[in-house]
Amino acid sequence: MNEFARKQIEIQTSGDIESWINELKAKYDDEKYYFDAAEARKFRDFISKLELDKGKKGQKIRLLKFQFVICTSIICVKKRVNGFRRYREAHINIPRKNGKGFIISCIITYLYYCKNEFGSAILVTANTTKQASELFDTIKYMISNNHTLKKYVKIRDSRKVIEKKNMNSKLQVISSDASNADSYAGLYCILDEIHESKNGNLYDKLRTGMGIWDEPLLITLTTASSGNDPNNLEMELYNYAKDIEAGRTTNESFYYAIFEAERNCKLDDEEQWFKANPALGNFRKYDDLVDLANKAKQLKTREAAFRRLYLNQHISLDGETAINMNLWRNCLADIKLEEFYGKPCWIGLDMSAVNDITALVQVFYDEDQDKYIIYPHLFTPKETIAERSERDNVRYDVFVQKGYITALDGQFINFEQLHSYIKELNGLFQVEEIGFDRWGAIGIISALEKNFTVVTMGQGGATMAPAINDFENLLMENRLIVANNPVLTWMAGNVVATDKNGMKYDKKKSKYKIDGIIALLMGLSRAVANNSIETINLNDLITDEYLKELGW
Repeated sequence: MNEFARKQIEIQTSGDIESWINELKAKYDDEKYYFDAAEARKFRDFISKLELDKGKKGQKIRLLKFQFVICTSIICVKKRVNGFRRYREAHINIPRKNGKGFIISCIITYLYYCKNEFGSAILVTANTTKQASELFDTIKYMISNNHTLKKYVKIRDSRKVIEKKNMNSKLQVISSDASNADSYAGLYCILDEIHESKNGNLYDKLRTGMGIWDEPLLITLTTASSGNDPNNLEMELYNYAKDIEAGRTTNESFYYAIFEAERNCKLDDEEQWFKANPALGNFRKYDDLVDLANKAKQLKTREAAFRRLYLNQHISLDGETAINMNLWRNCLADIKLEEFYGKPCWIGLDMSAVNDITALVQVFYDEDQDKYIIYPHLFTPKETIAERSERDNVRYDVFVQKGYITALDGQFINFEQLHSYIKELNGLFQVEEIGFDRWGAIGIISALEKNFTVVTMGQGGATMAPAINDFENLLMENRLIVANNPVLTWMAGNVVATDKNGMKYDKKKSKYKIDGIIALLMGLSRAVANNSIETINLNDLITDEYLKELGW
């Protein structure tokens, strides 16, 4: 262990509470809010009388700095106008083995005894009852091993309930089945392992059920998901927190603590280890992470798992998608479409079923950079959004609200509106060609042929294999700039390849929608065909002899 590592470990253990409080007061005190130092000391004193549920039996809790900061930021930052807590929601995103459940157990145990409301419920849930029960067991241990706390409650372990009769309140594990969550009005709610959540229904119901309380608190806990699915609750809240951090949106009642290494960092970068793992060198064993990092360096098959589980990066694991999502994310950029006014573009158009998503993707070629710029336009019928959001477990309503998808009037794709939209694009850009699948574009094909140069592109291997080859080569060569539209990224993560060489992306077998990717392939194919850019077929290069030279 080097000097840098020793210093990082010391930061978590050597500071006195008053110096930590002064740092937090400097961060939070302003005209609207203040950090309640007296409550922070009270919290520390309360927790220090409880026992750790792991390690040496009977050992009292001594908080590390990052634990104290998270707990007291949530509990002790208050509004000057009425003294209520500032934060009504908290999102904690941290790698495995850094004690996120322990942090929440400290917060909830303190609030249950010191900030409870008559008739209230504290609800603990997760993707599975087993996961929620593990969190419940930590809280139960803290209570049952303290004589003073234990005498005020009745613990019903078989039902995973802790009752306080004098307050008519209880702490309980509830099912992850959102259909049963309507009846609860939780004062404090904990939703664990949200990266595994199938949808946001339970989160929504817990959030709305808290509306009767003055100082409710909803806490979500997680490690990183793959990052491919913007419908994933972890990804949704992660992006929301990052929008707040960047000033793109504001929510002064939302607290977040995200511990992650920088994208594309080296696997042996200790600074990034500590950035993602604040408990490293304390209860998160340093030598264990060293061993995991060494294996990830030596075995490329372990790198993705190491980055996702221990550096908390949004990384796809092997076999999850046909498209390399790590390369895809390296190509993402915030693109201002007005900067391309008057420039030539090639369009791919993938027409959906009449009441689904239609994708139009513009592709520009930047000769100076020798790169292709990709910008999607996605459409869906307005009147069926709510129905399909429920049916597909996809938040089309949120995508429309945020401008990632355009809603067209009616119950079906409105061909007149779509045609008008394309004509407007032609007024702003030089639309050179439109590539589309004739089978899916029957309703609009005649109008397009009157005004544009159109190229029919089937979905069979003869057409799509070269398009996929061009796309994957350009992706690997970092010669794509893709507009940062989360829906298009979600579609990229949904792609399943059915050809043994990965040269066919199958709509029917892919999970959820991939319309935007099919449109991208058609538009990119036309752009490449018209700009004489040489690409290579990697399958021709990766021979048995080549692999043997690599030692594979």
